[in-house]
Amino acid sequence: MKKIAFSMESIRKQLRRYAPPIYVVKQTVGEDGVDGRIVSYVDKMSHIAEQYKVLRTNLISLSPVKPVSTIVITSSHAWEGKTVTSCNLAVTLSLDKEKKTLLVDADLRKPGVHSMFGLSREPGFSDVLSDFIGVEKFLAKPAIENLYVIPAGSLVDDPSELLSLGKVETLLNRLKSEFDYIILDTPPVLEFTDASILGSFCDAVILAIKAGSTQKEAIEEAFNLLEEAKAKPKACILTNVQVALDAHYYFYKYKSAAPAGKR
Repeated sequence: MKKIAFSMESIRKQLRRYAPPIYVVKQTVGEDGVDGRIVSYVDKMSHIAEQYKVLRTNLISLSPVKPVSTIVITSSHAWEGKTVTSCNLAVTLSLDKEKKTLLVDADLRKPGVHSMFGLSREPGFSDVLSDFIGVEKFLAKPAIENLYVIPAGSLVDDPSELLSLGKVETLLNRLKSEFDYIILDTPPVLEFTDASILGSFCDAVILAIKAGSTQKEAIEEAFNLLEEAKAKPKACILTNVQVALDAHYYFYKYKSAAPAGKR
């Protein structure tokens, strides 16, 4: 059999030839107020939206016997893409019309979910936990299509204390009876305890990791903190991947035309 040798440079050329182009968000905010970075909603047929569908499949396969239904999304530090990831994953899960999906903005420090969907921040999650409003208000109808959203709500002095009062588990059990999937966007785990507290009541914690930025030690520390809190760190999502890592793999380049501001 004749052996054919391929140089590394020829392989790189082939990868560059077939690699998808940089994805540029088509508009900052749509007419319905939805942020253009929620690609799973504004550009459902794009290759970026397809990657979130792959993520959905991988998420479902995490626990085939006992399906994962309550998922905390966090990161080691700020600005790693956790909120954009939370929103896109929630929208992707909601595409299954036979399932009900809820997105909760549990980041009571720097909430961002409401602005991603063009919603009011108040009332919301903190107000439900403080008994200022009933959760039924947010279950009456979806925020967009088949996705229900609970914004962060009023700012509170000590979010960690509010989350530790014992009402969170009761509320989540109530919501589990209504929804097949519940996504909770939370603050960075190395900066605040909120993700660890909420993670202890949920089926899985997923860590958003910014490519080329997040340090290995930070990832390990985040996993350790979550495990110590009896949370269940199950997986990582690599965000902001922009360049080929080697001759065998390439990743979609994803660039936003919108100003930075969501974590």
